[in-house]
Amino acid sequence: MDLEHLPVMAQELADSIGLRKTLRLVEALGGTTFPVPKRETKLGELRFNVLADVVGVDAAEVIVRRYGSTDLYIPRCADALRRARDTAICREYDRLIQAVSGNEAVQRLARTHRLSDRRVFDILKRTSMATVSVGGEVQLKLLG
Repeated sequence: MDLEHLPVMAQELADSIGLRKTLRLVEALGGTTFPVPKRETKLGELRFNVLADVVGVDAAEVIVRRYGSTDLYIPRCADALRRARDTAICREYDRLIQAVSGNEAVQRLARTHRLSDRRVFDILKRTSMATVSVGGEVQLKLLG
């Protein structure tokens, strides 16, 4: 996933605690405002533990040092996550069509990503593609 497609706050978090832990935080708390504690009260310790359960103690301490006593909006990152999923689908499709038909590849991708086959076809169409004629057959070759 490219950091440039993430919202600014998610980019800052990724710079501080790493992309993997940021994505865990987004998955668990995305779309909410989290009151980052200073850990001076029992409630602060409880909130710290919530954070530590999601990203680990070390990353939670980094977040507390940087954002303690602020309300931190954790973005959902829906556009960036969708873009990453769509890119992965296109790469997987490109790999799969080396061994199976395009329709079979789409069926597998639909099951894997829990999408309809029409949605997978739409993703493939929307993504930058070139049509290459090989021996009278038409194959879809993904660019990028």
